[in-house]
Amino acid sequence: MSLQRGRLVWAMGIFGGMFLVIYFPADDHFFRLVIDLLVLLATGLLFTALAMADRGLEPAVAAAPVTPAPSPVPEGQYRLPPSARPAPTTGLALTSRAPAPTPVPCFGGGSKAQRFPWLLPPRPAVSGVAADEAQLGDLAVRAASLVGPGHRCQEPATARQDAYRIARDASGRHLLLAVADGVSSSAHAELGAAVAAGTAVNHLRRRLDDANAAPLSPTELFDEAATAMLREAARRGLEAADVCAVLLVALIPTRPDHEFGERTMWAAWLGDASLWRLDDKRWQYAAGDRKGATPGYDSNAVAHTLPADPHAATETRLTLRPGDVISLVTDGLGDGLATIDDLNTYLAGRWRQPLPVAAYLNDVGFDAERFLDDRTSITVWIDPAPHTTPLATNTGGPQGPGADPAGEPFAGPDGWPS
Repeated sequence: MSLQRGRLVWAMGIFGGMFLVIYFPADDHFFRLVIDLLVLLATGLLFTALAMADRGLEPAVAAAPVTPAPSPVPEGQYRLPPSARPAPTTGLALTSRAPAPTPVPCFGGGSKAQRFPWLLPPRPAVSGVAADEAQLGDLAVRAASLVGPGHRCQEPATARQDAYRIARDASGRHLLLAVADGVSSSAHAELGAAVAAGTAVNHLRRRLDDANAAPLSPTELFDEAATAMLREAARRGLEAADVCAVLLVALIPTRPDHEFGERTMWAAWLGDASLWRLDDKRWQYAAGDRKGATPGYDSNAVAHTLPADPHAATETRLTLRPGDVISLVTDGLGDGLATIDDLNTYLAGRWRQPLPVAAYLNDVGFDAERFLDDRTSITVWIDPAPHTTPLATNTGGPQGPGADPAGEPFAGPDGWPS
């Protein structure tokens, strides 16, 4: 029985007793004084109980515990955003309480946009979130892409403008990767990014499946991507400026091709998507347009884009060893790695070994002030330790993720035809 109901019962009982005594009057003045005091006490209990019932609150049964002062946040760890922190304990407890939201990693003060609900774009668009998990040869892969807080919380909402593709060649000897970021000023940036990423992976696959093909050429690859973007724009009645995007592609052997377990990774890029490599403590920049290295850092500055500048593409080769971890990212995450030390340290610890794709996606959705852009990441672990075997794998059959039974890539995770 609640304390409120108990007081009502006691008050009614005392009143009943008083009526009986008054009905049979006594001559003893002391006895009448006691009766008067009991009537006053019963009246007070009754009014107190009724007042608490009207407010919908109950007094706390025990004294409220003293809330200790928050301890400093260790470096490299995140704290809950203000909207997700538990309310201070008081002497009065609400009879009902809404569940607290599940937070994403938060750095600094966080962004206000992160706390608003997602809105739908005016026209049908790609999904706001995409994610993948796969194992191919000695490689473990996680991929995630989601719309940024600044694009989803106010009218008109914007579609996710990032895209990615993960695939393999027919023999399963190479992992093929692409990430693309649509330029925000383009009216259909999400279309340009999806076509660029899909075309790049298809190009790599054809070249690897052809034993007589010439060596990989970034100019040829990015020319083909630009042509496909222009063709798709014309088919939809759009201009080239409506489908601008930047692109980063990579090819990684699934088995060592050198002694001591080494293998050579090939990468090519145009624009501000970037490649990062994990060392003992931090993520280190490895390739891409490194905007943060120049004075007057501008997160929106892009020197070259597709389809306008395919010949500005650059290539590099990296030697990978067992235990290495690399990540291809768009600037929504790359700018954070370059400028937020706590985020860099946090992801260095979290992504040192393969983790479930849901946890990976949650990390990519981190919250930080002024970081409102879409973010996409593909992380690859080179021959991770045996005890870190992924909880779930998906090789996708002979043709791998993003391909149909005939071996040709079909509509990828972003919904656009590759």
